[in-house]
Amino acid sequence: MGIFQKPLVQLNESDLLGLITDGESENETLDYKRDLPGQSDGAKKEFLYDASSFANMLGGDIVFGMEEQNGTAINLVGLAGINPDKEISRLREILRDGIRPPITGVDPKVIELTNGNVAIVVRVPKSWNPPHQVTFQKAFRFYARDTNGKYQVDVDELRSIFSLSGMIAERIRAFRFERVAKIAAGDMPVPLLRRGTLVLHVVPFSAFAVGTSFPLQEAVRQPNKFPTLFDPRTLGHQITFDGLLTTSNLHAPPAPQRGYTQVLRAGAVEAVASSFAYKQEWLILPQLGTLIVHYARVYADSLQTIGVDPPMAIFASLLNVQGMQLLQDFIGNAFPEDLPSVMLARDQFHFVETIFETVPRDDNDAARRLRVTLDHLANAAGLASSPYFDPMGNYTLKPACPAG
Repeated sequence: MGIFQKPLVQLNESDLLGLITDGESENETLDYKRDLPGQSDGAKKEFLYDASSFANMLGGDIVFGMEEQNGTAINLVGLAGINPDKEISRLREILRDGIRPPITGVDPKVIELTNGNVAIVVRVPKSWNPPHQVTFQKAFRFYARDTNGKYQVDVDELRSIFSLSGMIAERIRAFRFERVAKIAAGDMPVPLLRRGTLVLHVVPFSAFAVGTSFPLQEAVRQPNKFPTLFDPRTLGHQITFDGLLTTSNLHAPPAPQRGYTQVLRAGAVEAVASSFAYKQEWLILPQLGTLIVHYARVYADSLQTIGVDPPMAIFASLLNVQGMQLLQDFIGNAFPEDLPSVMLARDQFHFVETIFETVPRDDNDAARRLRVTLDHLANAAGLASSPYFDPMGNYTLKPACPAG
């Protein structure tokens, strides 16, 4: 069965030994290497060809420390006398300097073996920005992969790879606007309590890739990983035709809700919230920003936990807000009428997207990556950019709530 479908963090020695027991051969997502790449240019090129071939196709694992015969695993000897951290840094450096555009999200794992050695599994994700070209030592070559291993790509296949990458991006954006249009028209899984709606979409690129499947059953088993906006945990959940639905109120649908979160069957997360406008008249810029930052990270982390890897597109929209005031700061002890604000003349605002190429470490990391989205949100409030970053680029606001 291979190991690529198993979360990398869960891999252990028994998984690698299972490759030998099962007679697992090298294939589209698996390659064996007895030793790490040497210092020669040729050895570095070979590693770069392998890594780029995985990234340009389905992604895959390179297992260092495994002997093979005719492509079949025969002996897990491991790597002796090495500094794993130093070697991983060297591999990252080779990848960074030798491939354009760079491959993001490459994730190595060190596995300690009972014989005292270690194995290193380098997981190369499927790229959503292909094709990647090996440029080291002016190689200028494109590689792909099939059941027989890596091969150099011809011109016709290059055109196909470029076309497929663009099609996925277009489908993701089309999905966003299709969903937003339905929400704006009231076509939602539950009725909402108030007008003024924040919509957040976290869309893995894999949701629109041919041949991928989403582990919906894992999301169903862990509904608290997908709370509604403002909530630290799920108050109610149910399975629907469209996927997992979590809701915000003690009384379940069809009772109106403050908000809902849907984990759709393809793998996209849709979170919708109402009832956050102060006295139903004022929206608060920093509150909206912290919600987007915090829950974009929470949902991205939750998706990865159940086996869905980045990249992920993050989209935020405001709906049914015409005539509301967007305040530039928290109200605190002030009267909202005394704070700088902008009356929203549009009914809908769709903010520029952000791509998470990896899952953010924390909210500050998420805010840094979401800066372009947060600046666009600040523009709607009459500001040139978000005021909630310090001179070092750190986000100065705390999470919207203690979730995740």
